[in-house]
Amino acid sequence: MSDTPITSESEYLGSNPALTWVSRQLAILGGLIMMALAIMVVASILGRLFFQTSVTGDYELVEMGLGISIFCFLPYCHLKKGHVVVDIFTASASPRTLSWLAILSDCLMCLVAALLTWRLALGGLDAYDYFDYTMILQLPNWVVYAVGCGSFALLTLNCLDSILTSLKGLKHG
Repeated sequence: MSDTPITSESEYLGSNPALTWVSRQLAILGGLIMMALAIMVVASILGRLFFQTSVTGDYELVEMGLGISIFCFLPYCHLKKGHVVVDIFTASASPRTLSWLAILSDCLMCLVAALLTWRLALGGLDAYDYFDYTMILQLPNWVVYAVGCGSFALLTLNCLDSILTSLKGLKHG
């Protein structure tokens, strides 16, 4: 991992303020969903312990909620450069080489995010067309696909923004 000190938040955020704002709000929503799930799990456990009853469908809610919240975190994580980086082979590389490697990794991430957007859209349409619902609460599963598709679409846009910003930086630097 790099020991470069963080000098400003702008180094870690995209150049497009609208994408940054939407990504941040989505991450906050993901955090709120996780907090609500934690409260529900505690209530369910205490209900089982003291009242021999639990929150109906708690496993389904946790499964869907965690999936949705993780999808919500991905675009902002990319903007903050929060993905795991193993730099054992690049620790002594020049700044220009590191810039090109960052562009390459953003291109690969963009490709993967676009592919997952496409596949989640198709999976969500199938879940919708075939009336795929959870077992106990009968919640529609396509909702998770829709959130994932939107999140990966935003991640794709963030990757493109990051690539363009890095290329402009190389051109001017």
